[in-house]
This record gives sequence, structure tokens and C-alpha cells, in this order.
Amino acid sequence: MHLKNLFRAGILAGLSQLPAALTASERPDEVRIAVIDDVPSTTAAVQILETAYQRLDINMTTLVAPSRRALLMADSGKLDGDLFRIETVADGYPNLVRVGFPLLKGKLHVVVRNREIQELPESHADDPLKVAVRRGVIIAENTAKALGMEPIHAESYEQVRTLLEMRRVDLAFVASIEGITPLANSDWHHLHILPEPVASFTLHHYLNRHHVELAEELAEVLAQLEQEGVRDQILRTVRGQQKDEEW
Repeated sequence: MHLKNLFRAGILAGLSQLPAALTASERPDEVRIAVIDDVPSTTAAVQILETAYQRLDINMTTLVAPSRRALLMADSGKLDGDLFRIETVADGYPNLVRVGFPLLKGKLHVVVRNREIQELPESHADDPLKVAVRRGVIIAENTAKALGMEPIHAESYEQVRTLLEMRRVDLAFVASIEGITPLANSDWHHLHILPEPVASFTLHHYLNRHHVELAEELAEVLAQLEQEGVRDQILRTVRGQQKDEEW
């Protein structure tokens, strides 16, 4: 083989071995995104992302899966991404790329039975406080462990409330995401919410690393939706509907 042809063949072989993230990629026509449950905050996030993807001429579909299975499916490439996570959760999944513009922001509230309690009770190692947390809300699970409490998992916020009412737990952690929270429901009004949240958090959308360029485009579109007021309109609509939703 001529030397020039050998050189050309070597270049082509090298290019063929480049990682997928370094080669040119076409924008997909459709993405499949994992979600952990169909609750009002999830509904809001899905509507915001559907709008963003539509602006990029991409159809977004969702698949409900348990929290950690959803992460694994997005990380392995079986799905294109995960709806939203706090940053520290995604640290353990190297194939996930964070969409830079925040999707939603939230707070984690402490709920107790006694209205005289104004500060978070202290938990002791020999007798840790039991706290009800909704399964899959990893910020609640991590916060409970960081405070030395024993998390008691529930499958819904209704179960969280029942555990607290039945004195099976000492307190409960309940999320409020952009003002969307089960605490707005009258079923919670006989319980007491401590004045200060126990944690604040930011939720980002995550995509598999094969969509790294799409993640950058999507961040720009999400910023546009906020500037245009589209995001706030979606959130206002969902807040108005949340009292009729099952938590």
C-alpha cells in the first residue's frame, strides 16, 4: 500500500475509536425520560421539559420507574435521561450529564404533631428520632441520615401523614417544590410545620452522556422559557390543580 494511503487509513481507524461524546452527533427525534412518580411537582417538570424539547423539535416520552432504577436506566443508556435530581445524587452515576439551567427549586419542611415545637428536635445516637420520608425523595433520606435520624419509608405522602398521625414516627419530612406541596392540602392543616426548612435544594434535568450537546442546547431553551414567563405560567397552573391531585 502506498505510504499516503497507509497514513489515511491510520487516521480513519483512529477516528473510528474516538468516544461517542467526541464525535459529531445528530439531534434525536425523540427522547425517553425516567420519572419516579406522577405527583404535581413531577407534572410541572414534565410540562416544562416537554415545552423545551418541542422547541428543539424533539418528542419527549416518560417511563415511570422506582427512584434508583430510574437512575440506573438513564446512566446505562437504556433511557435517554432522568427527569430531575439534586446534584449530589447524580455524582454516583458517571454517564449522566447535568443540564446546566436549574429545572426546579425546593425546600424540605419538618412536620410535627405538637404546635408548641418551634425548632428541629435533636436526635441522639442511642435513641434516634424516627422520621417519615417518602420513598424516592433522596434529599429527605440523606437529610435524615445526616441528622442522625432513622428514616421510615412510605410509598406516598398520605402514608407519611398517617405514620405521623398514628405516632409511628416523631416527625415527617415533606418537600415543597416551587410552592407545590401536599402541605397545601387541608388534610395536613391539623399538623404543625416548623418555621425554618431543614434543607433547600435545586433540581436539575439529567441526560445520558451521549446527549452532551443536547444538554447544552436544552439549558439555553430552559433559560428562554423562564425569561418569557412560560415556566411561571406552567407552575401557576399546576399549583392551581394540586389540591385535586393524589399525593
